[in-house]
Amino acid sequence: MLHVDVSYGYKLPLGSLARDFKPGMYGFAGPNGSGKSTLLLTIAGELAPISGEVVCAGERPIVRIGDPIFYPDLTVAEHLELLPVPFDQVVDSWQLGDLLPHPPIWLSSGQRQRVFLASQLSIPADVSIIDEPERHLDSDWTDFLAVELRELSGDRVVLVASHSPAILAACDEVIAL
Repeated sequence: MLHVDVSYGYKLPLGSLARDFKPGMYGFAGPNGSGKSTLLLTIAGELAPISGEVVCAGERPIVRIGDPIFYPDLTVAEHLELLPVPFDQVVDSWQLGDLLPHPPIWLSSGQRQRVFLASQLSIPADVSIIDEPERHLDSDWTDFLAVELRELSGDRVVLVASHSPAILAACDEVIAL
């Protein structure tokens, strides 16, 4: 259940929003500055609403997937070994095998984004919140990500802010801000 008035700074970009989200994939679309990121940060509990509340009725956490963060001294393999899912499952589906021996700093921005998304999306959650996950990905990987997010939405709420037609087309509903 979501009923919230959200503001960031002096601007009230969203007004009031009252929603119930069931498992599925929901996209937030709008121009830069329309409040997509502010709304996601509020749902994640990182910004306080002006009024109202965000209630999550699940037992698993809300996971907000932000900007990639890596331990500088670890390789990709060592990062993936920290995950709560079988290592091979993530490596195979995201085609990370060639990247395993390298530290993330040696990778391209698109490769780093793939490693980060693969790791973060494997975390069990009732709600996954993702702000523009397609950044740094080429069109093939953006299409792959759309399918992955769609599959995840079978047992959780996936909330994604995006400008990508492929990501938004995979959503059950797109909410324009």
